[in-house]
Parts: sequence; structure tokens; C-alpha cells
Amino acid sequence: MKSFILLFVILGIAQASPWASYLGPNGNGTAEGNIPTKIQKEGPSKLWEAKIGRGCSSFVIDQGRALTVGNTNDKDTLWCFNAKTGDVIWKKTYDEQLAPKYYDGGPGATPTIHGDLVYNLSKAGRLSCYDLKTGDEKWMVHFKDDLSGNKPTWGYSSSPLIYKDLLICLPCSKKGAMVALDKTTGKVKWQSENVARPGYSAPVFYQHMGKDAAVVFHGRSIVGYDLTTKGKVLYEFEWRTPYDVNASNPTVLGGLLHFSSGYNMGYAVIDISKLKPKIVHRNRDLPMIFQNSFLMGDDLVGCFGDKRYNTELYRMDMKTGDILWKHSLPGTRGSTAQIGETTVVLTETGHLVFGKATEKGFTETGRHEVLTKLCWAPLAIGEGKFFARTNKGQAICLDLTEPK
Repeated sequence: MKSFILLFVILGIAQASPWASYLGPNGNGTAEGNIPTKIQKEGPSKLWEAKIGRGCSSFVIDQGRALTVGNTNDKDTLWCFNAKTGDVIWKKTYDEQLAPKYYDGGPGATPTIHGDLVYNLSKAGRLSCYDLKTGDEKWMVHFKDDLSGNKPTWGYSSSPLIYKDLLICLPCSKKGAMVALDKTTGKVKWQSENVARPGYSAPVFYQHMGKDAAVVFHGRSIVGYDLTTKGKVLYEFEWRTPYDVNASNPTVLGGLLHFSSGYNMGYAVIDISKLKPKIVHRNRDLPMIFQNSFLMGDDLVGCFGDKRYNTELYRMDMKTGDILWKHSLPGTRGSTAQIGETTVVLTETGHLVFGKATEKGFTETGRHEVLTKLCWAPLAIGEGKFFARTNKGQAICLDLTEPK
């Protein structure tokens, strides 16, 4: 009986886990938890839906609040919803161009929640800090005006992330590609000495030979930074993609680094254990234009695809490049998550797919159409709920918990 109660408590805590920053608590779409088999098979019930404005900003969830950003009539709105009911707790609106360049336009960066503070970055580079409970603005820094930032073609989309008492962001100015701000005041604490073209992916934190580090997929290179020495460059590897669209977060396994782009670039795995990284293996036919991936043991799992490739969920031995299996899905792109033992995929067509990914293959345990296309923002799963939105601004919250 005690064991049953303990298991119930553990599952309850896992279901209540926050998803407070881009791609969740581990920055790669993975989190502890349990999604009941019945819900996977029959489909989760809808708790609420909302119109939030156009964009590709995902949701963050913490302390009973769910936040995201959308654009309507050339104004961005940062929404703070009651995560359970969908009631608007507060919202903040500011001028920002939609800028629909070959897509629907709108914000691309996902907010970050840390404690009682929220951080939000606009396409033009307006970085603001708000009180999570009230929505009061604490400070604002502009990447261009205050940090001499270099805005990429499709606007800033690299979500700012918390590292200790710092907010790590990527204005990519001539004074330094990476900047660390005091998370409470917004004051510059340090900036890296390197120069890099801006990309669209977020920093990925990891341990590099025992040191706290971050790897960033910039517009024309992938760069490792030592966070213990004010962003000293650990390594740099050139990777030029048409239009400088490097938008998919890298994945690290020991001394190996996986990154991927669209536009006929595909992926590469490089050895970052040495000062000058070298390619270990590469495949141009497995592109990720902005999709995420995660590790299962030594294997990489994610959805490849872009406008010239139909998407497939696949599992690859990251050390060798051997493809263990592929599983066809609708559309040409999809975001992925691993919640406990359940693999979750949101396709760009709005299909929510549950399943189990083993070394032998992927077995679907449920497929449900929950939105209409296009869904480019990554899915978010926090506090026992699933959140997603379309590029045009239709947002939903689904219940992943069984009724009490």
C-alpha cells in the first residue's frame, strides 16, 4: 500500500512539472511524467482554446500560468493565461511589425519563466522582463539600440535563457555574439569577444570537459562557449546555409555534437573534443529546418523533413550514423517530446501522435487531429497539460491527466 501511494505521489508530481522555457526543463523536449494509455488511445479532452495572434512562439507553463506571444495588426501581445481555465490573467501589448516574409509572420522567440519573472524577446529585439503575477514591466533592453545587435532576416527568434543569475541572449553585435545580462536588472555582466552572424536557434547548455558551456547554432557557424570564463570560445565550426537559416537546436552526446539545417544541408555530427572539430558523419537527406531532437541512450530521435521532404520520425545511432528506423508522419515538419516512456509528436498538419520508441521501431498508441495546419511552434507539455498553436494564432490546451 505504501509503495502504491508513493508511486501515485511521484506520478502526481511529474504531471505537475513546469515547462518554463523553450523546449522544456531540459531544453530538448524531454521531461518526467506519465501520459495515461487511455488518453493516448482515445485522445485528450480540450480544456480551452484561444485566439492569440500570428506567430511561431511556443508556450511556457509554470505556477498555474501559461504564456505565449502573438501578433495582431502590427502589435505583439504577451498573453498570461490561467493554465487550467484559459482565463486571461494579464496581457501586455507593444508595437511590432508582423513581417510576414514567406510565412505568416509574427514573433518567433518563446518566453522564459524564472521564479516570479518572465522574459520576452520580440522580432525587432525588444527584450522585456515582467512580473509573472501582475504583468508589471521590470526592465527593457533593446538589442539594436542598447546592445548594437545585428537582426537576422526573419527577426530575432533565439529565446533568452537563464543560467544561474544571468540571462543569456544572442544579439550578435560587433561587440560580441553572446551577451549575459543580470536577470534582475537587465544590466550587461559580460559579452563574448567573438563575432557571428545571427541564427534562429536558442543556446543549449551542457557540460564540456567538466565546465559549464553553451553551444549556439549561429547563422554561419556553430560555436561552443565556456560560461565559466565570460563566454570564451571553446570551438567553432563553419556551417553556411542558404539565407543563414540555422534554426534547429543542437544535441550533445559526450564529445559529439549533432546539428541540422534545411536547404539541402542535412545534418552533421562533429567531434568537439578537440580545438578544431571535424565531421564524424553527415547525411544531406535528413534535414531539420527548425525541428528539435533528443537523446534516448546514445541514439538521437527527432523528425526530419522540410518543404522538399515528407517528415519522418527517426532514430539514429549518434556515434555511427546508422539509422535504426523511420516512421512516416503527415506533413513536412514536426516537433517532438519524450514524457516518461511516451514519445509525443505534433506534426505541422496539427496531428498529435503518441507512441513508444524502442530500438526496434516506433509503435503508435494514438493519433488525433487537434489543430489545422500550419503548426510550426514546438509543442509544450506542463502541469499535466498539452499546449499548441497554429501559425495563424489558434491555440489549444488539452488535458493529459485522468479524471480523479
